Amino acid sequence: MPDVTSPFVFLLGPARVTLGAGVQPFGVDQRYQLLAYLAWRGEWVGREGLAHLFWPESAPDTARGNFRHLLGRVRALELARGLEVERGRLRWAVPTDLAEFTRAVGEERWEGALELYGGPFLTGLDPEGTGEFAGWLERERERLHGLWRRALLCRAGELGAAGAHLQAAEGLDPLLEEDLDEEVLHAQVGALLRAGGHGRARRAYETFVARLRGEFGLEPTASLEGLGRRLGEPAQAAATAPSAPPAPASRSSLPTSPTSFVGRDLELAEIGRLLSEPDCRLLTLTGPGGIGKTRLALEAARTLGPHFPAGVFFVPLDALTSAALIPTQIARVLGVPPAGQGDGLDGVVGVIGRERMLLVLDNFEHLLGDADTTQALLERCEGLRLMVTSRERLGVEAEWLLPVQGLAYPEEQDFGPVHAGQFDAVGLFVERARRVRPDFAPTDETLPHLLALCRLVEGAPLGLELAAVWVRALPLEEIARELAQNLDFLGPGERGRPERHRGLRAVFEHSWRLLSPAEQEVLAGLAVFRGGFRLEAARQVVGAPLPVLASLVDKSLLRAHPTGRYGRHALLYGYTREKLAGHPDREAELRARHGAYFLGFLQGLGRALRGPDQKAALAAVDADLENVRLAWGWAVEHRRAGDLGRAAAPLAHYCTSRARSREGVEWLAGAEAALSDAEPAHRTALGQLWVAGAPLLHRLGRHAEAERWAGRGLALAREQGEEGAALPALTLLGSLTWRRGDYGRARSFLEEAVALARTRGEPFNLADSLNLLGNVTLDSGDLAGAGRHYEAALALHRTLGHQAEVVRLLNNLGCLAAYQGQLGASVARLEEGLRLARDVGLPRLVAQLLSSLAETQHEQGEWACAAATAREALDLARRSGDRRLEGILLMDLGRTATASGALEQGRRQLREALALLWSLGELPQVLRTLARWAEWYLAAAQPGRAAALLDLVVRHPKTKGVDQGPARRLRAELGGGERSASEDPEADLTAAVAELVGPPP
Repeated sequence: MPDVTSPFVFLLGPARVTLGAGVQPFGVDQRYQLLAYLAWRGEWVGREGLAHLFWPESAPDTARGNFRHLLGRVRALELARGLEVERGRLRWAVPTDLAEFTRAVGEERWEGALELYGGPFLTGLDPEGTGEFAGWLERERERLHGLWRRALLCRAGELGAAGAHLQAAEGLDPLLEEDLDEEVLHAQVGALLRAGGHGRARRAYETFVARLRGEFGLEPTASLEGLGRRLGEPAQAAATAPSAPPAPASRSSLPTSPTSFVGRDLELAEIGRLLSEPDCRLLTLTGPGGIGKTRLALEAARTLGPHFPAGVFFVPLDALTSAALIPTQIARVLGVPPAGQGDGLDGVVGVIGRERMLLVLDNFEHLLGDADTTQALLERCEGLRLMVTSRERLGVEAEWLLPVQGLAYPEEQDFGPVHAGQFDAVGLFVERARRVRPDFAPTDETLPHLLALCRLVEGAPLGLELAAVWVRALPLEEIARELAQNLDFLGPGERGRPERHRGLRAVFEHSWRLLSPAEQEVLAGLAVFRGGFRLEAARQVVGAPLPVLASLVDKSLLRAHPTGRYGRHALLYGYTREKLAGHPDREAELRARHGAYFLGFLQGLGRALRGPDQKAALAAVDADLENVRLAWGWAVEHRRAGDLGRAAAPLAHYCTSRARSREGVEWLAGAEAALSDAEPAHRTALGQLWVAGAPLLHRLGRHAEAERWAGRGLALAREQGEEGAALPALTLLGSLTWRRGDYGRARSFLEEAVALARTRGEPFNLADSLNLLGNVTLDSGDLAGAGRHYEAALALHRTLGHQAEVVRLLNNLGCLAAYQGQLGASVARLEEGLRLARDVGLPRLVAQLLSSLAETQHEQGEWACAAATAREALDLARRSGDRRLEGILLMDLGRTATASGALEQGRRQLREALALLWSLGELPQVLRTLARWAEWYLAAAQPGRAAALLDLVVRHPKTKGVDQGPARRLRAELGGGERSASEDPEADLTAAVAELVGPPP
């Protein structure tokens, strides 16, 4: 708790402040809203921004007057002690519970964070209406609720890791009481099961579903229904279990294991539920070798032992050579004397009779030719239950299936060691590693390599155990690297393991020997695919019949996903790739078929990637991106000019939408290098590559190369009389010259493109050119004309269903509204664009919209929000390689830091932005950055240097029209005479940049 002798503000829950030894609550009017906002900021805040926060629709003079009156009333409050007021800004730098809470979350002190969380942010301080303050309050409440949710989940993870499963489950109650969060329910049910509270877990599930139906009228999702099936019906469990479980049967025979059993709580619960079903008498656990079927079956058998008075027995089948020997093996395990005559079942049936007994038949896959033995046993022993482990289903009438997957592991890297330790795969690796190195513990530095290892083996327990042995000699990074390169690294394993489990190669060889020649040929051929594949691709490329694919699924060598795709274990892929490489002619034939198929697939999506089906088209390429990459490499290797040229535009559209510009340039440049301008058959393809690749080069800041590619593409299109190919080149050259500030030449290119698109009746290219023409018109100072071009382009793109371009136009119209002083309309446009961009999955445009939104938030005076938004956008821009946007965001962050009083931070960011934009040749943005530098000099009390920079910005011909007005107004406020116009503004610009960031390279 804070020291009550000093002021301390509580912002979580009802707002209040300590005064001496007492606590005074906040009122609910604007005085207290202002104080709460200032306490939240904890730094200097400009008066203009605050005035807009509370009176966004009022004229600036009216808003300033209202704010002066409000400030006078606030200063009269007793609890406003420590409020600092200066000419243009104010600050209330008081300690808050919110600051301590966010600090605890940042330091991953989850228990402390939860103690500090007093409830929703500023409870009871809601304003009337839906203005700027209300919007800020709603966003901040949502953000802090997310932090609280994260703290609860992570604290539950800590408790679970410490073995306090019941306490972990109870700690999640507040989240479920407040919101029906399916992820939280799964976490709570898992904790309750680990605590042995199956009944409580079932009740928690039933309460959740009842509320879902009663409060929202919704039915459970497929995931919830699956959880319900795993938990089972308590009434059935009670009916089949004795009221008081008897002591374990003395006749039971389960082998002991030298290692502990880790995880699999839901699978154990599901096995218990299924075997309690009256009709489930034969349950087969299926899965590939090394996935942990035997250990799971043994653990389930131990758990279920009290419900089978006649005993639980383990029957290994791996040494048998014929299914006819199964009764003899069961008899041996049960201690039945060898049968003299008969079918071998009589003695077994005589011992079991009608008793409730469970037999675990382990490793059945090589005996499937006579699986009817199991059916006969069940028919003659009505109290018998069979649990079978097999790499393939038995295929008998009584069979129920439970596929066994790898242990759960984090799919993403965004986990700390504590949170990652909740996943069973990580827990198993750590437990096994400590057997050979007792001090082993993953750290923030080594955890990514451990997670990479888990992904490589896809959570397979055998792979994890074999890898864990190596921590005695190698760091985790080396183990992961070796495993990725060499299948034999995980072998031969420890002595005492079955021969088929002495290494992953032995596991795969055992499965391979059980396949028919046709299955072997198809499985090896499928190695030509990288990642997964669809049925049609398997048919076209490999000639794989559906029955063979189904058989490989049954044998756990392929996985069939509900989406219609097939997948396989990553390490099995490496094994089958070796098998295919042993037949080089067959491999070459399949590679050619694969390349032709996926380049055709990409070409077929050309219009969809820019039309109303863009979301589905992008998802289709996402799913097969590894195959597309492989096919492109094959076409480059074999100089398939026509295929490369026709696929270039769809590939570029995909890379643009998914913010993969750097990768797209690498693909296209590799193709260009493989083709020759001197070969007539290659020239058309080269033109297509140049036009498609130029925008990607531009986004990477390689403007000279982009303009060269676009120019060469345009010249070649005109030479060949291909007006359709000339259109995108004209549009791109208009964009490139506009960004250099050459507005006259840009307008010439774009007006030609607009006229050509109209003549040819090409609405896509017409809309693109109108959009860019709007940009040129805007920067020339004609805001109304820009709006007309933007609206015309938006209408066309909406009609065409081109969602990415709709997003781009919403961004442009949002920026235009901000330039016109319509900040509320600006936010509405930008947030509409953000929702659409995130729904479709367009990270580059998400970054652009966030950048624009940050600028509008700055104009609203919400500097903390503006900085947070810009930082999110900057991360996206850097990941996508968008250097221009990176420079703009650094400029915005520097401006916001300057306005917030963080002058040193602002100076660093502005310097970095200026250097980057100057290196890219983005002169209009360079001039805008100089205007931001002028603001910095004013904040640093150096008005003379600010005036000199503003004079340069105002008179330079490449300054954007929207930047001219603000620069002139700010320069007029400084007073004094303007410098005489220079005869060489370019030299003045170069000198100014050199002074601020050093001479150009």
